Formats: sequence, structure tokens, C-alpha cells
Amino acid sequence: MNKFIRITIFLGLALISACTVKIPDIKVTGEKTALENQILGEYNKVKEDAWMISSERGEGKVLIPKDKKEIIEAVRNREFNKDDVDELKTMGLFGEKPDGLLGIADSSIAMTEHDQKLVDKIFFEENRDRTLIMQRIAQISTDLESAAPAAIAKAFFEMNLDESPKGTPYINDKGKWEKK
Repeated sequence: MNKFIRITIFLGLALISACTVKIPDIKVTGEKTALENQILGEYNKVKEDAWMISSERGEGKVLIPKDKKEIIEAVRNREFNKDDVDELKTMGLFGEKPDGLLGIADSSIAMTEHDQKLVDKIFFEENRDRTLIMQRIAQISTDLESAAPAAIAKAFFEMNLDESPKGTPYINDKGKWEKK
């Protein structure tokens, strides 16, 4: 019996030593800070509220406070202009700035006067809507009121850049335009 145990232990050790353990590949990705996650959560709440209110059906009018109405219109307007903004980003005309707003990455793109007016209108509306939304996000969360506006803008910049098409210009950490 003692010999059987020794042989079993020997075979067990031989099998264990023949096994290899592969260490999994570890990839470091850009982790969002708690503040960025909270800002994104608040933005998603704002978008959800806007769509819930705008999809109300009923006989009477839905009474919406003025400040909420502005935000609802800002969210809806951003969705309406999204295709145009993305196309202008892909062309290289618009780009993302660290303050969370759109910037003009390349003003040398030739266009008609009519097209220029449309581009100016879209640019103005998008930045107006983004500003309203960032202000609202700061207002609706007591935790975020103490956060620096720059931190909220940075999180909004990251979110907008993530949602932008490939090739979108953006201002990097060195203050230079580069493509996503």
C-alpha cells in the first residue's frame, strides 16, 4: 500500500509539472474616472427625460418648465443635426475641443455662400445646445456642482469624441489638431 501511494504521488507530481499556466494578456484601457461616469450618467438621464417628455401622448398639453423645455429642445436639436455634424467632422471642417464644444478644424474648405450659412447655423446650434446641456448636468446633480466646470467639459469632450466618426479632428493634449 505504501508503494502504491508513492507511485500515485510520483505520477501526480509528474502530471502537474507537465502542465503550464498561461498568464492572461492584460490590456490597459482608458478607464473613466468616477466623475466622468457620473457626468455620462447624468447626460443619459437628461436625454432619457427629453425623449420621455417628447413622446408623451394624450389629450391635453404637457406643461414643461422653461428650463426643462430648453434642455429638451437642445437634446432633440443635437439628434436632428447629428448626421450633418458627423459629415462635417468627417470632411475635417468641425472638430472636438477640450472644452466640450465644436471647433473649426479647417476653415479652408471651399463652399457656396448658401452652404456656409448652413454650416454656420449648425455650428452655432450645436455649441449652444452643448453649453445648455453641460450647464444642466452641473445643476441637476449636487455632487457635480462642486466639480470644476473644466472637469465637466473634459468628460463631455471625451464622450463626444468617443461618439464621433473615425477621422474626426480633435485638439490633443498639446493643443494641436489631430485625427481620431
